[in-house]
Amino acid sequence: MTRRDLLAAIGAGWLVDASVPSARQFTGRIVGANHRVGHLLRDGASLVPDGEPERADIVVVGSGVSGASAAWRLGGAGIEVLMLELEAFPGGTSAWSEDGVVPHPWGAHYLPAPNPSARATLRLLEELGAVTGYANDGAPTFREELLCHAPDERLFFRGEWHPSLVPLAALDAGERAEFERFQQVRARLRDLVGRDGKPAFTIPLVGSSRDPELLALDRMTMAAWLEREGFRSPFLRWYVEYATLDDFGSTLDDVSAWAGLHYFAARKLETEQLRGSHYLVWPEGNGRLVRHLLDKMHGRREARALVLAIEPRPGDVIVHALDLSGDRPRRRTIRARGVVLAVPGFVARRLLPPALAARVVRRTASPWLVANLHVKRPLEPNRAWDSVLYRGAGLGYVDSGHQRTEPREDTIFTYFRAFGDADVEGTRARLVSERWASLAADVLLDLAPAHPDLAETTSRLDVMVWGHAMPRPRPGFLTEDGVAPFEPTPLLDARVAWAHVDRTGYALFEEANAHGVRAAEALAENLSAEIGASWL
Repeated sequence: MTRRDLLAAIGAGWLVDASVPSARQFTGRIVGANHRVGHLLRDGASLVPDGEPERADIVVVGSGVSGASAAWRLGGAGIEVLMLELEAFPGGTSAWSEDGVVPHPWGAHYLPAPNPSARATLRLLEELGAVTGYANDGAPTFREELLCHAPDERLFFRGEWHPSLVPLAALDAGERAEFERFQQVRARLRDLVGRDGKPAFTIPLVGSSRDPELLALDRMTMAAWLEREGFRSPFLRWYVEYATLDDFGSTLDDVSAWAGLHYFAARKLETEQLRGSHYLVWPEGNGRLVRHLLDKMHGRREARALVLAIEPRPGDVIVHALDLSGDRPRRRTIRARGVVLAVPGFVARRLLPPALAARVVRRTASPWLVANLHVKRPLEPNRAWDSVLYRGAGLGYVDSGHQRTEPREDTIFTYFRAFGDADVEGTRARLVSERWASLAADVLLDLAPAHPDLAETTSRLDVMVWGHAMPRPRPGFLTEDGVAPFEPTPLLDARVAWAHVDRTGYALFEEANAHGVRAAEALAENLSAEIGASWL
């Protein structure tokens, strides 16, 4: 079917097979995020409150990984938190759903085995029972059933499926030689130490070397670095760009070489247990981690709350917000001892007074599309957790039912597409204005080379557009707007801390988790005399 045929069929609410004269019901919708409501902040809204001011100890703005991590850390010290979230659902880009035959993610869907330096994340995994102990060298061991079951990855390449993302047997001699040389460079960079004694690349990013020779990589694109090093085969360039799209939502021409190499060299953990898989996987993705973080907070979480302004004062902080949970918006004022702003830089800058806003970097954010396809398909012996199409428009899909002890025909495929176009604003505007039928048609057509019958085995296809999914680390991001990501303190003011991956320009779980924990600790230490913080 052509895109026009498919679009017309979806728009009518059903699909017709190209060769079989039978019809199948096919439903779906666009779910969150609420761009229209979020734009109220951009367009301005009244700050005149309804009723008397409320009171709170710490207000956390945003329930993504950074905000949930701050609330988790504060909860560990017995500090009450009021969490305000714009959306009806928590988690930010780690949101999830349980509406289907298996829970499924709406964004981040796995956690690579963390480095020993990611202490906050390892503590979280200990609480979850995902880390079962530590070896003598400090390397963690993990619950076997949480490591991705085999087969974990496959690639649709030249008309057929191949195990793993690199089908060495299907590459020609030149392609294999270039890939192997790239792996040698990767291994060297993974073990490289800067002149300051720090690893060249590590996670969290703040522990990476400040060696000027290494930081000079941030002044060129990843495409320029590949060209300089003589990596020119189409397969290798696709492989590297798949990585930069996956973590940054960026093409090779629009991402820092430092960031691109960090992707390949920053993960250090190599153990016998991880030879099978490096990925910790839950059906609902990283939503499982967020749910635990929120379960451990003390206080309450309020959805459909649009924060309009943050007003620090000598003895408190005033939070102006709109309550959108009722029949009509209600303006409210909250007097807090402190605030953790767990929102992107472009939002934080609109909420803060000019002097504080100037200390917040605004990053370029990549738009994403995530689709969940409710399918019933015959079981395949090689159906992997992660299925990728070589040179597809998207990043492929994961099978949310993959970790089930007994695989079933009915499952949910979660499809991801990062839009790495240089025209970020134009792409975002187009995506936000698209209708469900058009977005659904693009998903099915992208997967059609590997699954020409997918429309016939899908009963529902829901779509979510993330207009500002993740910061894009463009060349110069390490010193963008003069805000160095290596700066350790998250405090903007004695009572206001900023906790978001925009701080470092790098959207990884361990980064967001560390930002939230650092913000909570710095703020509570500053206010310890008032709130009686007692750190565990």
